[in-house]
Formats: sequence, C-alpha cells, structure tokens
Amino acid sequence: MAGKIKIEVRLFANLREMFPQESRGVKEFQIPADFSIDQLVDLIGDIDRSTVIIMQNGRREKDFGKKIKDGDRIAFFPPVGGG
Repeated sequence: MAGKIKIEVRLFANLREMFPQESRGVKEFQIPADFSIDQLVDLIGDIDRSTVIIMQNGRREKDFGKKIKDGDRIAFFPPVGGG
C-alpha cells in the first residue's frame, strides 16, 4: 500500500478563486503516492482539461496521466488571451 506525499499547488488568474482568498492561490496537499495529475485536477475541482496549462516543477506538462512525486510544485494557468 502506497503512503502519502506532500505537494504544493498554485492556481493563477481566475483559477485562484477555487482556493480560499487568504491562500493567495497556493495550497499544500497530502495525496496518495500514486496520484496522477488527472486525479489532482478532480480533487481541486472544476478545471477545464481542454484549455488549462499545467506546469510541474516549472516545466509544461501535457500528460494528465503523469504521476506526481513528493515535493512537486504543480501550477495551473487558464488559457492566455490577447488582442
């Protein structure tokens, strides 16, 4: 049976509203050691998988099946628009 790991999740722009205001978009989670990014998205809430930009330890990650490791920093960004 796998243990628990600790990670840091950062939400940016309008996604920050998913965490309490005082957290300023940053929250630590303890999750099962075999958790994937996809499972983390489900845990956090209503994030659109088709448009969200995910960074794992500062690197863009497109594989939602990728496993998360102890101490990882996962950041979620909404799509960037301009004009």
